[in-house]
This record gives sequence, C-alpha cells and structure tokens, in this order.
Amino acid sequence: MVNIEGLDFPLDRKYYSKDGAHLWVQQEGDVVKVGMDAFATEMAGLLTFLSLEGDTAEADKAIGSFESAKFVSRLYSPIRGDIVAVNDDVLNNPRKINDNPYESWIFKIRPAEPQGSDEHFLLTEEEITAWITEEFRRLAEQ
Repeated sequence: MVNIEGLDFPLDRKYYSKDGAHLWVQQEGDVVKVGMDAFATEMAGLLTFLSLEGDTAEADKAIGSFESAKFVSRLYSPIRGDIVAVNDDVLNNPRKINDNPYESWIFKIRPAEPQGSDEHFLLTEEEITAWITEEFRRLAEQ
C-alpha cells in the first residue's frame, strides 16, 4: 500500500492513467475487475449516479457515466473485451465507491487480447507516487 496526500493506493493492482481516467484494474483469473481509484473519488466528491452501457467495451471508449454534486463525466474502459459481470450493488448505490473504492469494483471484463505492458498502466510504488503527486501539483496550479 502506498499513501499519497492521505489517499491509499493498494499495490495489488494496476492503475490506468490515460487522460486522467483514474481507474484500477485487477486480474482475477481470466477476467479483469475495474474500479475507480481513491484520487477519482476524492476529486469527484460523493457519487450520486453511475451507469454502464452495453456488454462489450473498447479501450479508451466510453462505457458509461457517473455523476456527483461536483460534475458529470463519462466512464471509459481501460481494456477492450466483453463485459462479463456488473456490480449492481455499486450501480444502485455509487457512494459505496466513495466509502471503499478498492472493494467496490464496477465491472468485470474478459480482455479480447492478453494484457501486455502499456505505458498507461502503472504498477510500481514509484510510478504511482510520481503520477498522483503530479496530479495534485496540476490541480494546485488550476
């Protein structure tokens, strides 16, 4: 576990950083669980709505949306593949993601191809720390 500015980031998963997505992915057999990281939930505030669309996903394409009191945003898939499970409990009560982002996965996807190394998937403590530190610096400048 790495803690940055009071936010926890477990090291048992990868973090998807492309275009400010702030998603985590965790391999579970032949499927991958996907959820929002602590930075995303902190910046969004209390989530009030979460939806998913369709049963397939394209990498970097919208698969749904989420809302909070602060803003509305699209939810993007970090991986191309078939959606094999949706966490209805989280869809019905998205604030569970605020309470525990790493137990509150949103969907499970069976990747269309093996996951290789991608510069947008961060795994090490050093990569995660540098990324989140830069995100906080960028926000402070706005």
